[in-house]
Amino acid sequence: MPYFSIVIPVYNKEKFVAKTLKSVLVQTFLDFEIIIVNDGSTDNSEAEIRILNDPRIQYYSKKNEGVAMARNFGIEKATAEYICFLDADDYWFPNFLVTMHRFTSE
Repeated sequence: MPYFSIVIPVYNKEKFVAKTLKSVLVQTFLDFEIIIVNDGSTDNSEAEIRILNDPRIQYYSKKNEGVAMARNFGIEKATAEYICFLDADDYWFPNFLVTMHRFTSE
């Protein structure tokens, strides 16, 4: 079981989602899973996501119900004790999860 589940809801973020995912994949803390919930995107978000091939990525596509429902769907799929949320047009610095791990381990 991974230490962190990272839930990323996606809706029409084809211009940003690859950079977002790459910022997670270069984390210095490696014990995580990524749960991507495509919330009915009508652009090429899915194609941008599928370019990245990493066994820690779980991809789900569902009809559009809004970001809250997409996050809740991701939480249901999560297996880690700790859940992190990341928007599909945001990114993390490489030491983000190391810092979160330190805070949760104290």
